[in-house]
Amino acid sequence: MFCTTLLVATLLTAPTNRPDAKTTGKADTFKDKEAGDISGYYTCKGSEGLGKNYSGIAVITKKRDVYLIQWVIGAGGGYFGVGIRQGDTLAASWAIPGDKGGVVRGVNLYRIEPGPRLIGRWTAIPGDGAVKTETLTFLKRLDEE
Repeated sequence: MFCTTLLVATLLTAPTNRPDAKTTGKADTFKDKEAGDISGYYTCKGSEGLGKNYSGIAVITKKRDVYLIQWVIGAGGGYFGVGIRQGDTLAASWAIPGDKGGVVRGVNLYRIEPGPRLIGRWTAIPGDGAVKTETLTFLKRLDEE
């Protein structure tokens, strides 16, 4: 606990060499390049390793500068995440209830390709420490019937 507190305190008080942080005090913003708005319905296919594959549906919704993501995998329930985009990269975090009363937390990192198609890697904790794969392939826009 002491090490974590020390690390956080060090990061919060560390000087920055970014001129924009000194002059504006605002977070960096990046313009989207390549694919435009990636909101929509997607097929989701992934691998948990050792031949264990999964599939489902993902819904990506843009809310101002943030993306909200909902995954529904197999016949199981859905789970939600929040993502930030930088150019052709989307990073998303998520959390779900664990089997034994705890919480499983994870992070996905996607490369956005034309289509759009999101090629990703993900991991979770608690877990085995391995990075798994996932691909989201665009189905349709949110406003289509």
